Amino acid sequence: MVTFTLAVATVLLAFAGLGVWGARRVRSGSDFTVAGRSASAPAVVGILLGALVGGASTVGTAQLAYTSGLSALWFTLGGGLGCLLLGWGFAAPLRRFGVETLIQLLEERYGRKTALTALAASFLGTFLSVVAQFLSGAALLASVLPLPPALAVGGTALLVLAFIALGGLRSYGTLGQAKILLLYGVLAFCALAAHSQGATPTFLWKSLPLFPWFHPLGRGLGVDLGACVSLVVGVFCTQIYLQSLFAARDEATARRGALWSALLMPPLGLLGVWVGLSVRAWGVDIDPALALPWFLLHSFSPGVAGLLWGILFITVVGCAAGLSLGMGTNLARDLLPALGWNGKGADGRGEIRALRLSVLGVVAAAAALGARSGGSLILQWSYLSMGLRGAGTFFPLVLGVLAPGRLPPPWALASALAGLGGTLLWPLTGQQGEPLFLGLALSGAFCLAGFWAGRRGQRL
Repeated sequence: MVTFTLAVATVLLAFAGLGVWGARRVRSGSDFTVAGRSASAPAVVGILLGALVGGASTVGTAQLAYTSGLSALWFTLGGGLGCLLLGWGFAAPLRRFGVETLIQLLEERYGRKTALTALAASFLGTFLSVVAQFLSGAALLASVLPLPPALAVGGTALLVLAFIALGGLRSYGTLGQAKILLLYGVLAFCALAAHSQGATPTFLWKSLPLFPWFHPLGRGLGVDLGACVSLVVGVFCTQIYLQSLFAARDEATARRGALWSALLMPPLGLLGVWVGLSVRAWGVDIDPALALPWFLLHSFSPGVAGLLWGILFITVVGCAAGLSLGMGTNLARDLLPALGWNGKGADGRGEIRALRLSVLGVVAAAAALGARSGGSLILQWSYLSMGLRGAGTFFPLVLGVLAPGRLPPPWALASALAGLGGTLLWPLTGQQGEPLFLGLALSGAFCLAGFWAGRRGQRL
């Protein structure tokens, strides 16, 4: 156990050191939020996938594969599809806006009321995801170290701050690249180990029934496609994902970064599914959430298992860090100016201080709630988190980028409010189904009506 713990500590300290070192290059608020708009394509990939690939893409994918089979692929497939659409038609136009936040873009297109509605939805939805990452990280940490829940959450929070509180996006781009590279190595290493222990594709096929294990819609058409749609919408409507494109040095770089991310994300899910199916095929009876950690602890020596576990833990921390950075940017760039505060000074220090304090506030609030919450509560609201971020924002954003001026601002506001309201109210009805679908349907209906009314010169 000592060897395992030392290996874990080595990985965590190395990443924390990289994050603190990156703070030396921050000279202005623009450095903190968009890396001085000088990010290369690999840095864009590091920021985008660093925030998108977390516990759900690794531990969660293996968990779902253990219980449901190939349908666990939809999370990474949906994320990859979202990145593909961003790169295909949206990365260059988004970079062309020259803004730092999604909210600034929406305000430019539709006015402050629509922007503030989107800000409220995005902030609340993303905050739920941050808390979920804290709970996942704390559970992983407590599973190998004798720590009480509050201390485990506190340790996770300190690592999140080391990732981005000092260096912002400049730190995060470097750390994200290292995280994705090492994560690929970990999951590939695990798949090779499973294969060497007899869990070949042929063995898996013979050991498990076709349904649900090898059916892509094993959990049902609505559930699995709903997961895919949620990820696509979430990629488009989450601050930190778009922030990676705003940070690119030019439009072509933003496009390449998004397309590379689209190619890199789905294989991560496939490797995680292989591990989860292997544990199931061997007949191991465990808590499904422990499928990947169990595999590490029982397939490798303590030192190697510690290094691999540490890298997996960093994926959870990195995801929480990216989401927290996006929320902190929204606080300092969108909410505080709307309240009349402007922290810009001659030397930029007030700007940087406001950004760092905003991130610190987000992390502290998420840690406090995580220390008091049970994991089941967060999991129950995970889909609502995606819906809150995107249900009322997705269609106005798409039209604002691809058809500027065609959706009148009053109709955009109605679309945002209807999408958010539908997503919030649907669970209160007690009916089954994905709240996101109702929110998107209502938001889309108002957008269509507004698009038609705009052509005829009508007002809402």
